Amino acid sequence: MIRWGELLGPAPQTGDDAVRLAPLPLQCATTAEFLAEASGLGAADEKQAVTINASALMSPVTADAALICQGLNYASHAQEAKHAERKTNLIFGKAGSSITGPYDEIVRPAEVELLDYEVEFALVMRKPLGAQDRISRENIGEYVAGVVLCNDVSARDVQFGESLLQWFRGKSYRTFCPVGPVLWLLEPGEVASALERLEIHLHVNGELRQHATSQQLIWKPVETLNFVGTILDMRVGDLLLTGTPGGVTTPVTPRMVEIIQTHLLHDEIRRDELRIEMTKGRPFLRPGDVVTATLTDTASGQVLGGLRNTVAGVVPQ
Repeated sequence: MIRWGELLGPAPQTGDDAVRLAPLPLQCATTAEFLAEASGLGAADEKQAVTINASALMSPVTADAALICQGLNYASHAQEAKHAERKTNLIFGKAGSSITGPYDEIVRPAEVELLDYEVEFALVMRKPLGAQDRISRENIGEYVAGVVLCNDVSARDVQFGESLLQWFRGKSYRTFCPVGPVLWLLEPGEVASALERLEIHLHVNGELRQHATSQQLIWKPVETLNFVGTILDMRVGDLLLTGTPGGVTTPVTPRMVEIIQTHLLHDEIRRDELRIEMTKGRPFLRPGDVVTATLTDTASGQVLGGLRNTVAGVVPQ
């Protein structure tokens, strides 16, 4: 059963951390239901507070959410992907069933060899977004309820090696989107400024791989939400993942571009040659690797929580 609580004290960064929570009197099965009911709640009753182990925390975003993602939205990542000259916002989807808890395992499927990470912060929708809506800095808080930390785990050999480049499949395996540990709820008037002062980090086995601030986004949330609204509807509780910075396992090489261009219609050849080329650099995620990430409010220095996920062994077929 899902139980909701208000965080009292520091946000956890590992599953071993103790978390003090004030239980909320809500019976909500989804994040959308929670957001609808939480707006009418007063202050949490700290007298009812409980302390639990962070490993018991689930994702604060439930798997019914649509995951709308931005690609190459930091100059550092666009450059390493050889797409620095792009003129349009890259939008793609990821299955909601990929959502997993902040301290759960990331399971590498048997057919995946090139497992990668992508730290991001995501916007959580407070209000539906449709074709007629227009977002501005003044009203973005009407549409965005808050922010949550995510890892857009990706199978690069599937993403670039399947028929005509299967981004959706390569990013949608179960456990490929650790989320949490907390949902930072904001008052409508706080949203615009809060989105301008976020910082993300990601480490693999203690080695810093990615770091960026929201000031470095190419397409900011206001213009991205307006762009997304011309394409599709977003619902309460849906996520907009805002993109990952540079530092993924293997930057794109001229040889990778050549392989994709030459073998675009020959999937097995393209996949096999990409596996050879992409593994010439540092290794992709392997069973036993530990991936950690944090989200910070730069104005206060407050850490808004951390992910810590261990890569599990290959699933037998």
